[in-house]
Parts: sequence; C-alpha cells; structure tokens
Amino acid sequence: MTDEPTDPSDPDQDKPMRDDTTPDKPAENIVHFNPWRDFNDAAPQIDVFGDEPDPEQIARFMQVVFGYCDGLIPVRSFIDKGQGIDGRPHNIWLEADQSAPEKMATFATWASREGAAVYVIPGTVAASGQAKAAEILQMQTIVVDLDTGDIAAKRAHLERHLGAPTMVVESGGVTPEGQRKAHVWWALTEPAEGEDIARVCRLRGDIAAKIGGDMHFRSAHQPIRVAGSVYYKNSLKTQVRIAELNAAHERDLAEFIEAVTDMPPAPGVSLQPEFTHPDKPAMDDVLVTPVREGAQDDWSRFEGASAAIGHFIRMVHEGRMTKDEGWEGICGYNASPSGSGTDMSRNTARP
Repeated sequence: MTDEPTDPSDPDQDKPMRDDTTPDKPAENIVHFNPWRDFNDAAPQIDVFGDEPDPEQIARFMQVVFGYCDGLIPVRSFIDKGQGIDGRPHNIWLEADQSAPEKMATFATWASREGAAVYVIPGTVAASGQAKAAEILQMQTIVVDLDTGDIAAKRAHLERHLGAPTMVVESGGVTPEGQRKAHVWWALTEPAEGEDIARVCRLRGDIAAKIGGDMHFRSAHQPIRVAGSVYYKNSLKTQVRIAELNAAHERDLAEFIEAVTDMPPAPGVSLQPEFTHPDKPAMDDVLVTPVREGAQDDWSRFEGASAAIGHFIRMVHEGRMTKDEGWEGICGYNASPSGSGTDMSRNTARP
C-alpha cells in the first residue's frame, strides 16, 4: 500500500487538519504554536549525507503544484513510522503566494530536526482549519502515486499514452523489488474549480485504476509528500527528490480527460472483478442473465446476486459510483428479471 497517510484509525496517518495558531485547548494530539517563531529558534543541522531539506526543490515543487492557485495551502507534518520515537502532528496553512516556498522550506527544516514527514493537500482552501474534500477550492495538477510493482514500466506506459509528465517525484519509499516509489504529476493550464475539481479527482482515480496506482488519490483531500523534504520511514532517511521536471509541460483539462479515457490499462492490470467459477458469465452478462429457482441452471440466483453485489461494491470503492448509485444498482438488479425478483434491501447491508 501507499506510504501516504490514508487511514484515520492509524495515529501516525492523516487526521482532520485544524488551525494550529488558535489558542484553544489542544485536541487530537495536535500542538499549537507560532510557526515562524518556533521554526527559526534553532540553528539548522548539516547532514553530511546530503539528506537535509532542499529549498530549491521545494520551490520548484510549490510552483508546479500551487503556482496558479489562490487561497491557503493545508500543510501537515508528523513523525514517520519505524523510528522508535513519538511526536505530535503539526498543521499549518500557508498563503499561496510568493512567500509560500520560503515558508515551506522553513517548515521542512524544522520538521527534519524532529524526524517528521511533510505533506500538503495539493489544493487550496479558503480559511485556516479547512482541509476536507468539500472545502478544496482550487487544484492545478493531476497526480498518481506509483507504490507497487514495476514502477519503471508503469511510468513508461503513462508517458506513452498521456505524454511526458510535468514532474516526477521519488517519494523516498522502495518496493520489495528495489524500485523507487514515485509520484507522477501533470500540471494544468489553469486551476480547476467547482465541478472541475470532481473531474480532476475522477481522473486521478481512473489513472490509478488503469496503472495499478494508489486509489486513495481519487479523494480531493488526500495529502502527499513535499519534494525537497526528508523521508524517515522505517529507519530509512532519504530526501524526497524531484527526479524529472518539465516545468513548461502543461495540459488542458478537457484534452487530458480524453487522453486518460483512451489510455488502455497497463499490462497485467484488469478493471474487471476476478471470478473463480468456470461457468460464471462475464460481468456485462451477469447483469442481464436470468436465474431460476432451485439451481435449475449452472448459474444460481445466489451466484448471480453475489457477483452483481460485488460488482457494484467495487464500483463504489473505485470511485466510479457514489454509495447511493451503487445501492440503486444492487436494488435494481434484484428487482429485475435477472435477479431474484425479491427486494434485497431488507436483508442486504448497503455498500
């Protein structure tokens, strides 16, 4: 799975962000402080291995991800796993202006002294304390997180069908096969707003599904590591590094949607549910194949319902349907001639 924070049940992973400059009682293990006073009160430490934060890379990253955006950038840091130390998460909001790269470099330098990772939500919000998906106002990039399998082959497939990316960031993690995990970014010609933010997130999910990437990035509020910051996970200290930068490569959103739609799945990636029953019809047929009582056919009512329910649950999990749409699909199948003809809404949990 990804090394990005996704599971709210994990204290080391992402939690709802809030404004750390407010003077109220700390909650959710978040400390309050004056960021610029506290971040600058100690001399920077020199790392002889060159793994200290890199302000130049941070500035390039900020330009690609936020250069056209207005509003506030939600930033989060917390102790990376596997170091044997604990620490409180810290959340700040930076104005998306010319001062943002310098302030982010200051924050990353402070975090590196604490053994903490630095993340941003790649979009802006209107006010400090905001970081929910519905509160994202602008996004100007499409990103996919490649954290499993043959990373090099996946990057080649993406470039072949979607064109050269604007930026590739090696996130610091390494696969069991020894390949560096990567975040692949495409910058848009202008920030997405309103309904276009949903299109951007749908694109992130579609790309991840077709390439075998991290599906969590179909959510607008999914945070991601900052290039130029330091990765400490599992006792491995290394820099989150920009491996490729084509700053002039920007994409029109409508054209990019067409390119992603036309891109085939990468070799070995299937968008269809896996079935083990040798006599099961394909999923397109499942939804229209009649079933009869008493298992008169090889394809039983239970198998048909199970396959259909699994299909709609998968569609919801992949972000291709809302929960309500998935539930309507399940109920529609069971009320159709292909289903049992009974109302399963009374005895089936909603997805």
